[in-house]
Amino acid sequence: MFSRKIDKAKYGPGWGEVIFGAALSLVLGAALALGYLVVKPVQALKSLPKDQPPGAVYYIEGASGADNGKQWMRKKELFTEGTSVTLNDDELNAWIASETAPQLPPAPAPGQKPAAKAPAAPTAIIELGTPNFRVHDGRLQIGSRSTLNLSWWGVKETIFVQADGRFAKEGGTFAFVPEQFYIGSCPLHRLPGLGAFVFDRLIAKVKVPDDIAAAWKKLADVSIDDHTLKLTMP
Repeated sequence: MFSRKIDKAKYGPGWGEVIFGAALSLVLGAALALGYLVVKPVQALKSLPKDQPPGAVYYIEGASGADNGKQWMRKKELFTEGTSVTLNDDELNAWIASETAPQLPPAPAPGQKPAAKAPAAPTAIIELGTPNFRVHDGRLQIGSRSTLNLSWWGVKETIFVQADGRFAKEGGTFAFVPEQFYIGSCPLHRLPGLGAFVFDRLIAKVKVPDDIAAAWKKLADVSIDDHTLKLTMP
């Protein structure tokens, strides 16, 4: 042991220690770079600017007007009954807003004590807000104003999470396949393994009603025109 300390002092660290130190520095550098891009501000705009600086990331929210989305309830009924439907941004966003609206607990009966509050769920690193849909240029964007929680660093930031892609049939069912996936300004689609893992974990938090899920499994085709999503039944 003593001779090894003398050798280390005389000849410096071994190759194993050098390689480990370099690898550790690389991992820490990559983590810091990813963290910087996640919290780097994203501009929310109505449309993409003509001149876009290299590396700039924008968030374009899909329309959610009440007038253009008022047919969503009837189309939902038709879809769950097995009829093909075509949906625009307003209808998709009216549907998701109704599904994610907070449900108030029933008032206690006279003389009855209020129900005990359920224990608070553990805080997630990324808390997704209400999803927003935008159909454009033959693709679907799913985005969300979300919250980044890094409590051990005292960080709580509003960030945009957005994925842009198309639908493909996987295992007999149509699934959304992101071609681009950003958390903040971080392009996770450029890290295929990590990006796919994070996207799957986040999308799993979006609860789909049973009747919609059952009807979705029966679809013969899912196609995207310029600004509409077409769900085709057999």
